[in-house]
Amino acid sequence: MKKKTLLKKLRYRRKHWDSIVDVIIKKGLEKEKISEKWYVKDAIAHITWYEKELIEALENKSIAESVFWNMSVEDRNDMIFDKTQDKTLDEILNESKSIFDALIIKIEMMSNEELNSDVYIKRKSGTRVTWDFIGGITFWHYEDHEDLFIERFDLEYEL
Repeated sequence: MKKKTLLKKLRYRRKHWDSIVDVIIKKGLEKEKISEKWYVKDAIAHITWYEKELIEALENKSIAESVFWNMSVEDRNDMIFDKTQDKTLDEILNESKSIFDALIIKIEMMSNEELNSDVYIKRKSGTRVTWDFIGGITFWHYEDHEDLFIERFDLEYEL
């Protein structure tokens, strides 16, 4: 995928994610649980943390030595939950915006070759095309949580 297309898709999907979060807040639903222990703020903090780790992976060109990426998904998610419980929804929303903006800047600095390389980010094993890794942490990740929000709060899939 070309950088221009990736950035368009990323901005579009983020706009959709933000609009769903806005609807939830406007309806006062952010105080309702979305799972056994998570609230909306926990899902936003979770995505934000992954995006922060993604920026670091892109800067380091490696996840091989990363403590975060070498944890199980369950352990990563528990760690994020535990470390973000003291934050307010407003703090999480502000951090989410600033991290996303920083991610866009980082991607804008990358070349099409880097984004389409399957070895740009060093891993302990295997390879993955960079733009696909970015998509898994961003727009496909948004969709996973949007589906949960839409189902839980009976929302529509619209902007």
